[in-house]
Amino acid sequence: MRVSSHSPHIAIIGGGFSGAALAWHLARRRGGPKCITVFEPRPFLGAGLAYGAQDPQHRVNVPATRMSIDTSQPDDFINWIHQTDALADDPAAIRPDGSVFPARAVFGRYVADRLAALLQAGTITHLRRRVTGVHRTPDGGWIVTDATGVSLHADIVVIATSHPAPEAPAVLRDLELHPGQHPVLVTNPWQAGALDAIRDTDRVLVVGTGLSMADAVVSLSARGHAGRITAISRRGQRSRAHAADVVDPVGNFISPPVRTASLLLRRIRHELARHAGQPWQAVFDRIRTQAPDIWAALPVPERRRLVRHLRPLWDTHRFRIAPQADAVLRARERAGTLDIRAGRLIGVQVHHGHFVVSLRHGNAPTWRADFDAIITTTGPAHGTIMQAQPYIGELAAAGLVERDATGLGLHVDALGRACVGGRHEDSLFVAGPLARGRFGELMGLPEVTHYAEKLAVIISALTAGGTGAFHLHQERATT
Repeated sequence: MRVSSHSPHIAIIGGGFSGAALAWHLARRRGGPKCITVFEPRPFLGAGLAYGAQDPQHRVNVPATRMSIDTSQPDDFINWIHQTDALADDPAAIRPDGSVFPARAVFGRYVADRLAALLQAGTITHLRRRVTGVHRTPDGGWIVTDATGVSLHADIVVIATSHPAPEAPAVLRDLELHPGQHPVLVTNPWQAGALDAIRDTDRVLVVGTGLSMADAVVSLSARGHAGRITAISRRGQRSRAHAADVVDPVGNFISPPVRTASLLLRRIRHELARHAGQPWQAVFDRIRTQAPDIWAALPVPERRRLVRHLRPLWDTHRFRIAPQADAVLRARERAGTLDIRAGRLIGVQVHHGHFVVSLRHGNAPTWRADFDAIITTTGPAHGTIMQAQPYIGELAAAGLVERDATGLGLHVDALGRACVGGRHEDSLFVAGPLARGRFGELMGLPEVTHYAEKLAVIISALTAGGTGAFHLHQERATT
């Protein structure tokens, strides 16, 4: 590959946590690159969609003591909170047991603060622009073009774009509605003011029952909404809560290796039964720590089967909601104003200012209900990544990237390099959730941080001494 012998330039596309963490680790490595450009339209690096949320009701879903930009200093975020008095106006962030669940925007500010000195020194440059094209140059480098038409040369490009946004169910896409009037359709509940038109007594249907559903219910409740909310998903399972007390991981899922999705499910059930006296969270915490090895042992067809059949079980148990949000959901369930059930949309009509919705679960008879508002909180539309990011579509057309066989993101090798078939691109990397088809678990913050650290080692080796140093560092980087 071609790497400048003087000042190698790294272009990172996407400045959410994945891109920001990678830039931070690259810039701080001894001998690492000192010319790093991050393309991110948002005002600050590190926030992204997740940690740029301005609703104070949207909290991190793990204790602050388990969040850090640096795995070697796991207490960095909680120490920063104490040093800056970041929770002075949010006493509810601190739980009776002393655990801390701040608003997500607080973590975004922490990451931005950690990058501030590197931005000021010029080691990292933040360009508030959207990338529209990435092309190879004859000398083996890259040209990155932004929406203003400006082009920038880079030696290495890292795709740190997050997973695609959710896609509304097909039955909702062609509805003709008038903004600000009833009925209300919200397909992007994270957009500022998205819930403003929903009245306090409106009957609300939420499509999806995961973390985003919890966000919507908590936001509505904080606004004074007391109408009935019905949330649906294929299995009708909502995200679970944390254990009441700290638990130690238990169980074993890698010795011997699990080779099929069905065997993995049987082993999970076995470990849950074997450790029945402990909270179920202890077993799932062990699955999380062993997830990379579990995923690596599964053949591709079994990975697909796991994604199709077991991912809802995993998502609802692995990605738990903050205790504050869980308390709101439980209170509404007890009051009878929140009903979570299994079902799917099969038809929607607009009639006299409300929705007439047809729903069905399995082979059960169709049931109908009236709603004043519908909010969609389904998961990422993984199949739309090429259309959602045109520059990725162009790279695919040029034969430089392709979708992963599991359909979760882009095809990468064990070092995070973009692949097509059996060929990899030495200077094109994928960071963050789009690499999860290879590594399995790249949604939780500790895993994203660890992967950013790994990529920093690999890319620093490339820029420090070209391919020779790269091969010398290869064994270390893959551990």
